Amino acid sequence: MMEFQKASDRLNFFFSQHTWVLLVDMPSDDSLDKHLQVLRTACKHWGSKLEFPFQFNSTAFENTHEAHEYWLQKIPGLRLLHSRKQEIIISDLFEGYDPARANQLLRRKMKLDENAWAHLIYFGGPRRTFICTFPQMPEPQALRNAVVSFHENHVAESILESEIVQSPETLAFAEKHGLSNITKSNTQILLNGNNSESAVRLNQVMSGESLIPIRLNYVHCTIDFQELGEVHMSPVCFAIHCLYIDVAKGFRNKERGGFLEKVEINYRRITEMADTEDGLRAIRNCFNMSDPDDKPFRDAVYKIKKEIIKTLGNNNLAKQYYVTGQNGGIKRISIPRQLVHYVNE
Repeated sequence: MMEFQKASDRLNFFFSQHTWVLLVDMPSDDSLDKHLQVLRTACKHWGSKLEFPFQFNSTAFENTHEAHEYWLQKIPGLRLLHSRKQEIIISDLFEGYDPARANQLLRRKMKLDENAWAHLIYFGGPRRTFICTFPQMPEPQALRNAVVSFHENHVAESILESEIVQSPETLAFAEKHGLSNITKSNTQILLNGNNSESAVRLNQVMSGESLIPIRLNYVHCTIDFQELGEVHMSPVCFAIHCLYIDVAKGFRNKERGGFLEKVEINYRRITEMADTEDGLRAIRNCFNMSDPDDKPFRDAVYKIKKEIIKTLGNNNLAKQYYVTGQNGGIKRISIPRQLVHYVNE
């Protein structure tokens, strides 16, 4: 399996956040069409897109206002440059775009191996650029598998977590003070406070933004955030929230119909319910795929978010506990599932 590594942020200004780039020599024939199609589909499945290699037609190279606006939209980073620099870059594009030259320049900018077949790069924002290198041309499915693995296995979070350095002094200090489980992120932060990345996370801990375990109570339809309080919600909303917890990788709204049986099981697990049939009708209305309007479902998800924000505040901590995702893309709850516990009492 191909592995991802942390990469330089040198091109963050050039490409949008939550996008993918494939730096590959484009042949004159259509031999890579299958690879690119599979990769574009995989990116779209996860609510993202493949920004490079570019897709455009010949009108993009005409020296017109429309073409100029096209490139500013295609490469949002150009708007960050002075207008004169914009004109120089776009005029060069007007004179003729060379995919091979573009690939070469971008590889050099990122200081990547120019002999490798391709580099698959994910741009996720500051300090969140990750790369997977393919020395030789693989089967198209390998590109899809790389994208799926990146998202399903939470590769970005794992890499960032591994950057917390455990020095010999740290290990000695931990042993001396009986801190045997120093793999826990909070312990690592406290022990490595002189590390710049750790210092940032230490501030998060001190400000109450460290993730905490939660308990989902089926009897009372609550999320228990320990000393931070409880979130109460309707049985229907609670059943939907539990569905997102169960389906860790998330799903698109248009795919929700396939999870109706699972959410009904969640609903029936809620004890002491007198309005079971009414509740099931409400759930089926949310998951009704014959109705193109998914508003009942979106309303339920929004109510959950609203209740969590009411308890935790509108901050980065709260975002880990409610459903997030781009419109039309995969929606999921980010909290690590080992921090989630169910109770029936």
